[in-house]
Amino acid sequence: MGKSVVQLQGLGRVLCHPLTLAVVSLAGVFAAGRAEHEWLSVPFSLALVAALAGLLFLASGRLAFSVYLAWMGIAFVTVVSAIKFRLKGFSLHFYDTVFVSRDPEVYRFLLGSYLHLIAPVVIALGLGIGAAVLLFRIDRKIGWPVSARVLVMAALVVLVPLTFPAEASKDRYFYYMQGRHMSAFFVSLLDLHNLVVESGFEKRLQAVAPQPPFADTVDCGDRADLPDVFFVLSESQSDPGYFPQVGNGAGFLQRFAPGAGTPHQMQVETFGGGTWITNLSLMTGLSATDFGWRSPYLTITLQDKVAGALPEVLARCGYRTVVMTPMDFSFVNEGPFLKSIGFETVLDIKDIAAPFYHLRDNFYYQAAEAFIARHHREDGRPLFLEIQTMFPHSPYEGRMEPGLKVEGEPFSGDFQANEYLRRMAVARGDFQDFLDKRQADAGERGAVVLEFGDHQSSATKPFVEAIAGDDALATPGSLAYRTFYTLTTFNHPLRHPMPDLAPLDIGFLSASLLDAAGLPMSPVMADLVRLRDRCGGRFHGCQDRAEVDAHLRRRVDSGLLHLFPEAAPLHGLAPLQSVDAR
Repeated sequence: MGKSVVQLQGLGRVLCHPLTLAVVSLAGVFAAGRAEHEWLSVPFSLALVAALAGLLFLASGRLAFSVYLAWMGIAFVTVVSAIKFRLKGFSLHFYDTVFVSRDPEVYRFLLGSYLHLIAPVVIALGLGIGAAVLLFRIDRKIGWPVSARVLVMAALVVLVPLTFPAEASKDRYFYYMQGRHMSAFFVSLLDLHNLVVESGFEKRLQAVAPQPPFADTVDCGDRADLPDVFFVLSESQSDPGYFPQVGNGAGFLQRFAPGAGTPHQMQVETFGGGTWITNLSLMTGLSATDFGWRSPYLTITLQDKVAGALPEVLARCGYRTVVMTPMDFSFVNEGPFLKSIGFETVLDIKDIAAPFYHLRDNFYYQAAEAFIARHHREDGRPLFLEIQTMFPHSPYEGRMEPGLKVEGEPFSGDFQANEYLRRMAVARGDFQDFLDKRQADAGERGAVVLEFGDHQSSATKPFVEAIAGDDALATPGSLAYRTFYTLTTFNHPLRHPMPDLAPLDIGFLSASLLDAAGLPMSPVMADLVRLRDRCGGRFHGCQDRAEVDAHLRRRVDSGLLHLFPEAAPLHGLAPLQSVDAR
């Protein structure tokens, strides 16, 4: 026992020696350079460590303990941010603790999918806490008076604003997409004022001249000709043909789903995750990027603030509007949000009796088939059903459904990339089976099937960066945000083809479908089609941005978008009078 104490004391003297502190801190400087990917923001990151160390030194009077704990604390935040960025393409943000951390379904999702990443971090945290307690006992107080320690802390804290990166002073949204793992969370603290202060986007719309309101009408056409409409959210799917690194990528989408329509390029606004961001833009005809760093939280902040969305337009013409999701109703508040924009029914993981959220897609299609059959037996209305799938979602460290062999394997020499592409091939085969059922079941009513990739997978990140550069995630128009959509119809001819725009922004997709397929059309959707053509398929990045803002302001003045207190009251979801009824 005495020998152990002596050894521990010896270790303590080594760890607390100024030379050891200097070596550890020097190693931390180089680690900061790797964590930030840009040396311009490293001084700010180091200032954060120094300020935290100064605060701990003021409280404890122990120098070595303060330095080590400061490095460990910042390192923990850095690792969590790096993991989130790897999976979602967006660094850790303070709003994750404000909104997402209060959702128990988020924890269930993370533990179910990423336990292999979370467990080492939790273990490291536990070891770090133990080491901190040990250091506190070993390290001796220096004996500086409180006044001196206050001066040291003040001097170190002053370094934080002096080294604040200039690029984070303006549009911080892109800062969180650049892989600044060490500093991003602390930079995001500046966004706290947006909880009580209107953002620049809302202020800009307020400055736009008032616009004439849209007419409260929906053109339903001939209700007898309205087909069933199916949206298929193809989880984590992009076109492998975009990546020359995938040797047999060309024609991949059609090879495994030959009955689907021709793939068209589409631009989304999230990478590696954030399905709900893409789905929100699809249903509302809004650009999530317009809201900047708030885009991951829009299903929370825009609940009960959007009217005239796609499901409401279809419901006004007699459609039954339903969405089927593999997640829980409350996950990132997507269920309540979808209900608020006009979905009559949200079928979640419990409603479809899924044992787990990450299953092969044929499970979700079979659940959809059971619902469709029941609907056709019991309800005479046309059906609008969105089916959200899941099989190609990360993680890719293990082989899901290992017994499934796919023609063409291996698709990549990298295990994770190959597993992603294998799952995607299986998912497309399941989608083809769904199309076959729609063709057999179309009848006189007909069916329209719109399929779209919600975002790229984290497995494609090396491919993207090799083609578009390391900053691809910080560029909204880059290849990192390129997915696709297909349109397949049965017994319902298109009025005209989908627009020949490559790529088409996700915010224009629903309006484009209504227009091309001769489906119910509202004045808002018609104006989105006009805006699409004027902007060449770009929404947030439209060169005539004033035209986009005028459209959005018109929605505000029509009571269809409530973004600031002075906006017109939001229309309720009660069906308004359609054109053919007047």
